[in-house]
Amino acid sequence: MAWPDPVPAPLREPAAVTPFCGGAYEGALRELVIAYKDHARYGLRRPLARMLADVIAHLAEQLPARPEQLLLVPIPSAPAAVRRRGHDSLLSLACLAAALLRRRGQDVAVGALLQQTRAVLDSAGLSAAERWRNLEGALKVRAARVGAGVHGGVVVVDDVITTGASAAEAVRALRRAGLTPFAVAAVAATPRRFATPVAGVLPRRGLSPG
Repeated sequence: MAWPDPVPAPLREPAAVTPFCGGAYEGALRELVIAYKDHARYGLRRPLARMLADVIAHLAEQLPARPEQLLLVPIPSAPAAVRRRGHDSLLSLACLAAALLRRRGQDVAVGALLQQTRAVLDSAGLSAAERWRNLEGALKVRAARVGAGVHGGVVVVDDVITTGASAAEAVRALRRAGLTPFAVAAVAATPRRFATPVAGVLPRRGLSPG
């Protein structure tokens, strides 16, 4: 688990939405995430997607009653970031993770249900409270996507959990649309936000490209 501290209200109430992650956002894992997202190292997509798939498989095992299908809902990247990077890095990771899980026999789909309603500031350097204010009300669910039907247990997908502001806003937007996310899956979480000890983090696996 990777509970941010303090825990944003939408992740606690009215029902807990538990965050799970693959490792601490530091060292080699941090370098891999940054290289993939910001430096067009597309060859890192597969090892990072494998880690995300392991996180999702792990959280599914924790459920007392597993849904027939898991629906992964990635947090949307800002349009400017997508243009700069040339792709939506998180949506791409979620799609590959879902494909890897389907090969393992799990019924997993990806729903790009969320979109930004307004521009937001770069979160670098912002405090937890500033991040929450910056993102509050910034996401909404695409009505046409929900109207087409949503099936399965909803899992919000992020790349890195820091304060939990992005995940909290995604959860809030999904709830407003009548959906009930039960977990957040992320590749990594900022170390200073872990509860002590960091025993809930999945064991690190090899991240060699390929």
